[in-house]
Amino acid sequence: MFAQVLVMVCGLACGEPAAPAAAPSTVVAPCCAESRTTDVHAITVVRARNAARHGEWNEAAELWRDALLIDDRSGAHWVAMGDALLNAERHREAVAAYQRAIQLDARLTDLGTRAVARAYARAGDDRQAVRWLEQALRIGARADELLRDETFRRYRDEPRLRGVVRRNVDRRGSASREVVDATT
Repeated sequence: MFAQVLVMVCGLACGEPAAPAAAPSTVVAPCCAESRTTDVHAITVVRARNAARHGEWNEAAELWRDALLIDDRSGAHWVAMGDALLNAERHREAVAAYQRAIQLDARLTDLGTRAVARAYARAGDDRQAVRWLEQALRIGARADELLRDETFRRYRDEPRLRGVVRRNVDRRGSASREVVDATT
């Protein structure tokens, strides 16, 4: 009964004729369907954030996945899903989420690149972690911030990273002497 009333109200609000009383309750006026989808998405996002806030990482990841099935255009939501997946120790899935965030929103390139490196490092894939750390340094991440991060500490002596840090210091002079000394 409630569904039939909802269909009638939506029809009136959209200027559509009301559905006949015997019509199935799955018929929804187009403008209401869009509104309902937006509401479901917003509610799912709130639930995902609450699950993450409470440390329920797998639940948060699944809720973010549900939200992204409804609307997958927000890079920030892909980052949030990546964070939930990373905390749930689902590293490969986190990498994919962060990479999608980078594809959708260039403003997230710095954050996303570091996050991909972090996910690979936690997964134990040193080759990919170093590759993404190099990329992060090339696009402007500060070497002192990256290499002080506990996740990346074991890469401080990586020759490929030392070379990138040196080139960035020579070019920009922005890394601290302490980090340059520590990597050389």
